[in-house]
Amino acid sequence: MMALRATKKTIIIASAVTVLLVGGGAAAAMVISGQQAQPRTEASRSPEATPEPVATEPPAVVPVTNVARASIDAWTLADRGVVGTVLPEVGDAAEGAVSLRVDAPADDADIIAASAPVALAPDTEYTLSVSVRVLAEEKTETGVRLTAAGQTFTLPELDADWETIEFPFTSAADQAAASTFDVVLSGAVRGFGIDDVSITAAGGDNLVPNGSFEAVQTPAGIVNDSLIMTDESALLAVSLAEGPAQWSATSTAGGEPITGEFGSAGPLSALPLTGVSQGHYAVTVNDSSGRQIQTDVAVIDADGFSVSQDGRFGVGSHVEKDPFIGTGSLAAAIGFAEVRNDISWERNEKVAGQYVWDQNYVREFERMHANDVKLLGLVVYGNRLYGARKAPGNEEAIQAYGAYAKAVADRFDLVGLEVLNEFNHRENDTACGPAPACYVPIAQSVRDHVSTAYPDLPIVTGSTALYDSEWFSGFWQAGGMAVTDAASYHPYESWINRDADLIAGTVQQSYADMQEFAGETRPVWVTEMGFPTHYDGVSLLEQGQMMVRNQALAFANGVEKYFWYDLVNDTPDPAAGEANFGLYENAPRADVVALAPKPGAFAQALMITQLRDKAFVSDESDDTTTVEVFGSGDDETRIAWAKQGEVQRTFASDVPLTVTDMSGQTQSVVPEDGEVTLTLGASPVFISSESESDSESESE
Repeated sequence: MMALRATKKTIIIASAVTVLLVGGGAAAAMVISGQQAQPRTEASRSPEATPEPVATEPPAVVPVTNVARASIDAWTLADRGVVGTVLPEVGDAAEGAVSLRVDAPADDADIIAASAPVALAPDTEYTLSVSVRVLAEEKTETGVRLTAAGQTFTLPELDADWETIEFPFTSAADQAAASTFDVVLSGAVRGFGIDDVSITAAGGDNLVPNGSFEAVQTPAGIVNDSLIMTDESALLAVSLAEGPAQWSATSTAGGEPITGEFGSAGPLSALPLTGVSQGHYAVTVNDSSGRQIQTDVAVIDADGFSVSQDGRFGVGSHVEKDPFIGTGSLAAAIGFAEVRNDISWERNEKVAGQYVWDQNYVREFERMHANDVKLLGLVVYGNRLYGARKAPGNEEAIQAYGAYAKAVADRFDLVGLEVLNEFNHRENDTACGPAPACYVPIAQSVRDHVSTAYPDLPIVTGSTALYDSEWFSGFWQAGGMAVTDAASYHPYESWINRDADLIAGTVQQSYADMQEFAGETRPVWVTEMGFPTHYDGVSLLEQGQMMVRNQALAFANGVEKYFWYDLVNDTPDPAAGEANFGLYENAPRADVVALAPKPGAFAQALMITQLRDKAFVSDESDDTTTVEVFGSGDDETRIAWAKQGEVQRTFASDVPLTVTDMSGQTQSVVPEDGEVTLTLGASPVFISSESESDSESESE
């Protein structure tokens, strides 16, 4: 699955008249002392009766690459809280083994992603030369501009083929001796690569240190920034003893291991997982020194080098704890678009009316923003400055709580503000107690303080332990609807009863209670729900199966957003019940820098990829099977399973159906007489129609 490196092209953007020749096309650009001229306009021509056919280039081949968590000698790379990814890349460098990748999905401009020192003489002619690309089949804007010594150089649209571009320029007459070459963001950037950077005068040496990025500093072992990959990033970035190395990958679902060999060279190299298809795997690497390294990885068939995020899917986190460092990139790697996290009142307001933000929150919430992951801020709990510690319990405290919620909205990139957590269930130290009538004034304070400044920011209320029908009925009768934009609860009834399908009735009841006791409804957000994998929980594989069933039924019954609990295991103890809800292991394994994904992480990424933002359309369940339909027409995907045992289910189809199981394996099933019959079990499958192009490519 390793693609051959595409042919490099050279473009010279001159300081006088520039002609850009690529595939027979022509364009012009100019850079003089930092000022970019308008493109040259060709003289008009008379139309011809029979136009000549225009030759078009085939789509570029996107190579298999990945990034390493390492530093690059002589270069300053932006902090991860500013740019999502700016790291050394391996697998397909323009020169040598290493290039630089920039991936910044947040639409932030004028940020320096990478910088290197250069020393230029005044009033001297130089040539800036760079090899650049974007990991895309078609030409696209880079979202990047280059600067050197105060001059700006604009890049053309690029695709996955490396292109070498030369920019002749003349330094200023008053040029300072010390300057920099910078890679600057102009907005959102996806998969930008740069390599072989040089600034030279005629006959002179390259003034950009380590312009090929080969000199890196990295720990030994497997140094991938993430162990969740797609078919366009299915390789290990490794720093191993030089010489031959062997590797194997064994599917968690079973089967014979896939094995291979490669030669390790240099401080950082690429180990392609050739032959490893979609799935969750245990990987072992043995290098020439006798070192053995083991970790788990997940590989997803996706369009691109990363899993696309879906706004319906969120995850719980605890960034105040060390295992959750890097939550933004950990969540984005799976495809989560949102993270729910406590924002503790007592941590941030230690002097009345003064907000000093805990640096764990600042660091991690900024990193979420850099990865285009939004925050559901959970405003908790009380503050002893105003009396009770577990909830605001008097008028002064309630108003201070609302003011604090407004300060949270001022400071962070939010998708919503959630009012307290499990108010109905937690031991309460206020005189009023946990009654819904005691909760309404607290939510009202949040609305009063927040909604004028942020009218489109949802106020999320309820957040109850389990779905507490009696509490919610009282809440709606006490006027809760007026302070609610979305209602939330934690339907752990499904976990307690080991029945993922119970959530359907829970959600139906919640909407019925709204209608009965308030006469209207609000969207439901499931802000906490999960299945732990401790000794008395579910198995590692069952966690993913339960997740998919629970989420599918939640969306099918009207849930707008679903936040899985939890992102990372809280401790390394596999027997601790509360600690094993996570989708990642608690700590990196020996000689591995990234957290290993559990099979549940693969299942979640698989579901997000399969649905690809497809809305719920219809329910096709019967007495023995559950079938939920997302999307329509050629873009239709069904999630199906049997309610008990194994059951055959027939689907009408005139085209072959692609069936993907929870291990990631796919099969094409050809219809007979316009029907496809499948055997369904407890483990859900994804069923989609094959397009004509899919069928043709398989037949070839």
